[in-house]
Amino acid sequence: MGRLSDYVNSGGKIGGKSSSRGSGVFVGFDEKDVRREFERAFKELETLSEGVTTAQIRRIARRSLKPMVEAYKNEITDLESGSFKVYRNGGIYAQISKGQLAKSMGVITTKIRKGATFASLSVGPRVKGSFSDPEKGGWFAHFLEYGYLNNGTYNGANKGFATRARKKEMSGVGNTFKRLMRSFLNKQVKAARI
Repeated sequence: MGRLSDYVNSGGKIGGKSSSRGSGVFVGFDEKDVRREFERAFKELETLSEGVTTAQIRRIARRSLKPMVEAYKNEITDLESGSFKVYRNGGIYAQISKGQLAKSMGVITTKIRKGATFASLSVGPRVKGSFSDPEKGGWFAHFLEYGYLNNGTYNGANKGFATRARKKEMSGVGNTFKRLMRSFLNKQVKAARI
């Protein structure tokens, strides 16, 4: 495609016809050149999109969610006693230790839903892997978040901790993701020489 200055200097010819209106210069583009450039750009963008992997997008999303994880941890108030016992089926099910819930907070990769191109990420208490141990994981987080303890009358400092954390960090996470994604795509475009 010719440079813009070539069209301006040629007197603003459009498809071989000159055009002038008043004292201004009309800038035109040859339709075949424009179409050829669009086809080339779309082909290169297609190559670029194939080069962007799910793992790369997930890494960017994971980085942008780190402040949310910290917000969740900061909203959790440890018990003064340091620990408490959970009874189930007539015996001790787990002894919850000081800081257990905060330590369990992290970024969780969810399953790929039908129709989705990649798995999504969320922030919350981890309950799988090494956190599947009831004395390590955050399996009881929803009891605190929604006040399900003491026959639904729990109204302690930890009630609504996740809601408060989300309100504080949601817009920041979105802006961070956009900024990191834009930076990543700019690098990809430069590498592809689009």
